[in-house]
Amino acid sequence: MNPFETETMAELCLRQGHRAEAAGIYRRLIARATDETARARLSARLGTLDAPPGTEVATPGPGLPGEAGLSSPGLRTRSVGDRLHVDWRLPTGARALTLQLLLVLRGPAGVATETRTLSLEGAAGRLTLDVPGLHSAKAAAGFHKDGRFVPVLRA
Repeated sequence: MNPFETETMAELCLRQGHRAEAAGIYRRLIARATDETARARLSARLGTLDAPPGTEVATPGPGLPGEAGLSSPGLRTRSVGDRLHVDWRLPTGARALTLQLLLVLRGPAGVATETRTLSLEGAAGRLTLDVPGLHSAKAAAGFHKDGRFVPVLRA
């Protein structure tokens, strides 16, 4: 057992672009995990690493390792390299069916922006996107009324 193989080390590997090494650490952590909750959390994170680039993965539950899931209504974005994580928890009774993202991208020609509109599944959850060249992102969750987007939450 290597004492340096932790969730934090795996996330540091990811930030440095060592995706395969991070996935290997997560696999070894899963093999050593004795708690079912921890094993499920680690497996979910490994699943996002093993997903093909560009795959959208929506999963309910906690945020990144070391982060608590949203326990109160809110919208949170966090980027790790080219991967964007969006966590949401809607207020009771709110009807937010749509997530709008404004992505700021770095590329050979300079800075560009891209918008994406995605459907939300459920009152709380997480969406993970691979976005090559991601610099930053803004997000809003809401619904459409009379042809206009009405935000309920913003991040």
